[in-house]
Amino acid sequence: MTCLEEIQTEYKELSNLPADSDPNEKRRRGYAFERLLHKLFTLDNLEPRAGYRPAVEQIDGSIYLDGRIYLLEAKWHSEPLPASTLYQFKGKVDGKLAGTIGIFISMSGYAKDAVDALMLGKGLNVILFDRRDMDAAIIRGSGFKNVLKPKLRGASEEGTIYLPTEGEVVTAEETRTIEIDHLRFDPMMGLVLATQPAQPTAADLLIVCEGEADRVVIATFVERILATASSGRSVKIITAMGKLTIPCVANALWNTFQSESKVLIVTDSDGDPVGTAAMLSQGLEFKDWVPSIPNPSIETWIDIDRDVVRRRGGKYLAEHFQLAASRVDIALLLERDEEFRRFHDAVLGCQ
Repeated sequence: MTCLEEIQTEYKELSNLPADSDPNEKRRRGYAFERLLHKLFTLDNLEPRAGYRPAVEQIDGSIYLDGRIYLLEAKWHSEPLPASTLYQFKGKVDGKLAGTIGIFISMSGYAKDAVDALMLGKGLNVILFDRRDMDAAIIRGSGFKNVLKPKLRGASEEGTIYLPTEGEVVTAEETRTIEIDHLRFDPMMGLVLATQPAQPTAADLLIVCEGEADRVVIATFVERILATASSGRSVKIITAMGKLTIPCVANALWNTFQSESKVLIVTDSDGDPVGTAAMLSQGLEFKDWVPSIPNPSIETWIDIDRDVVRRRGGKYLAEHFQLAASRVDIALLLERDEEFRRFHDAVLGCQ
């Protein structure tokens, strides 16, 4: 029987494939990833079925958990997946028995607004995984089932199709990845129980933002602000993978762990700051939060053209955003941008 160590070794080998590899090598990695997932699901007693082709559509596989069948789609591409790819999979799920849920795994993440676009559709029946989720399941040994359980609960209770597994804790000295406190399913009690993480992940402030590029900008600014002020505060940053999902993710984290941290929501106005503020106010279920709504987007804080940079996508996008944020004159930005001042004060605990 395949053990976790073997799966971890295979996963690391697949992850180390160079970005400029031949397209055939990347296709072979995709097939190898599907086989690795089958091993992982078997190890977790999820009774996996390999890919099959009903009628004219392709299904990558399925698993069985707690009396329910989950359909699977797994992609390992170079760039974040667009909403159209998610719609195609949702269409497959919609055509099955009522109550069927789909699990979509994208190792390259999801394009900006793709998650929000899926949430705007009729009925939520797809749960999203990304590379961080798979790292948690495989590299850290949490298992796929333990990563899936809190996602299902977040989807059922808060309507979020993406619940993050990891975040960042930023201090004046460093930015490090942390694992969000997982839920554990106790089969004897039939309950989902909160567990304590291996290391404390409490922070003075919890920031929930839209996407990965936003997270990079925010983490860079937070570290600079804390260092300039010689502050000992710590800030936890969570990515919601969408604007409409921010209230859902924030509510799920707050309701599950009863965080003592104040919450700062950072999201683009998209040209409608009043409407964005109203959306947050209507969606958030707790009171101890403050908004920072860059207008029209967070790119205005770092003086770059969002459309030009976003077209480059992928790794270039994150690197470009980080470099731009590291070069901004924070004192001047504080003078000209009220929303950045609100962000700055929240980071330092002045609000």
